[in-house]
Amino acid sequence: MSTTDELSALTAGVDPRAFDPFSWFNIIGEIGCVFWIIAYVFAIRQGFRDRAPGFPLVAICLNFAWEFLASWVIPNPVPLWHAFDRIWFFVDVLIVYQLLRYGASLQRIPEVRRYFHPIVAVTTVMGGIGLYTFYLQYRDILALVGAFMINLIMSVAFIFFFFERRHQGGRGLSVPAAWFKLLGTLGTSIECHYVIGLAEPWLPSLSFLHFVCASIFLVDLLYAVMVTRWAAAQRAQTPLEEQDARAPMREAA
Repeated sequence: MSTTDELSALTAGVDPRAFDPFSWFNIIGEIGCVFWIIAYVFAIRQGFRDRAPGFPLVAICLNFAWEFLASWVIPNPVPLWHAFDRIWFFVDVLIVYQLLRYGASLQRIPEVRRYFHPIVAVTTVMGGIGLYTFYLQYRDILALVGAFMINLIMSVAFIFFFFERRHQGGRGLSVPAAWFKLLGTLGTSIECHYVIGLAEPWLPSLSFLHFVCASIFLVDLLYAVMVTRWAAAQRAQTPLEEQDARAPMREAA
């Protein structure tokens, strides 16, 4: 089946509001997509500053696999949404580079550090196969449910990511990235409830999507608060450390 045929089958009989980029819920989702790009930019900037990836390993691998599928494999009837997918993909290339460049040295498990690059490759490939087969078997329109499943995995991984990185000087932790991820996912969650509901009327309910999106929001909020409080505590300690460092100099004088 050609891409044109797939798009025709995808949109046939669907409420036109579902794929109208100017529907109010899609505008909210598109704002959320912009917030996600901003989150990426903050994470990448912090990653280069700290020489550390700003996302957990599993999150980067699964996210990159989904963005590859959404950009180059799965048809999308809305050019604007497809453009967002490809922007995410190319921005995520930098995050993958940071993972490969800096990630191994941050691993505390010797076996993970030794086989780091094969682990990244296998996780990404297996994640992509799993996502694509889920998309095919469950008719997951635009792979949206798969995207939110990954997002929940990412959100939970960020909690452990925080506990690990705070013992490594906070390398890769970004307060703005945490909050923009939360806002971006909140916007796309609102959008996808309407898009999936309108485009997949055969579904008996959206209860699983309700659960996943609510869980993501709560875990993202927890992570954003944790990172914000940790960063504030670090800023409060810095002046005291500087004063302690100057004290011996004043005594010597």
